[in-house]
Amino acid sequence: MTTLHIFALNEPVAVSHTNLTRQQGATPDLPPLAEWLGLDALDTDRIELFPMDDLGGMPLSDYVQLAFTPETGIPTDDQRRLDALQGAVLLVPDEAMTGTPAPGPQATRITSVALAEPDNSATLPKAELSPRPAPAPHVEPQREGGPPIALYMLLVIVAFALLAILVGWS
Repeated sequence: MTTLHIFALNEPVAVSHTNLTRQQGATPDLPPLAEWLGLDALDTDRIELFPMDDLGGMPLSDYVQLAFTPETGIPTDDQRRLDALQGAVLLVPDEAMTGTPAPGPQATRITSVALAEPDNSATLPKAELSPRPAPAPHVEPQREGGPPIALYMLLVIVAFALLAILVGWS
């Protein structure tokens, strides 16, 4: 089971380092987060770090619910604590850390929530393959309205021929 650890940062941090900013190619200069959390190493490609203002008024508890899908939700007391945060926040899943966090004065652990795991234990039924249907015969599209242009050309040629005959007899 994966756990998401949520920390309030007690240092001024103005950079955003999220799945979205990584996808957009941003590579901000990050503070020494592993040191702040008392870890040997931290995989910064798996964390989210951002100022609370980046949420544009969305409560942090709602963001965590939508972005990370906690297994049993976030307890009400923890929701209040998350939603009261100001400054910057750091979201760290277990697999991003080497060791157990022991935050220093730069970070305060707010809560940890178990994340939902996919259930891949079901056995799916075999798909029944039916033979491919024969391709539909190719049908030339019909021209809309009136006779083909070749008929008009023939009429013009006949009219000129008649005109030439009439002029020749006169």
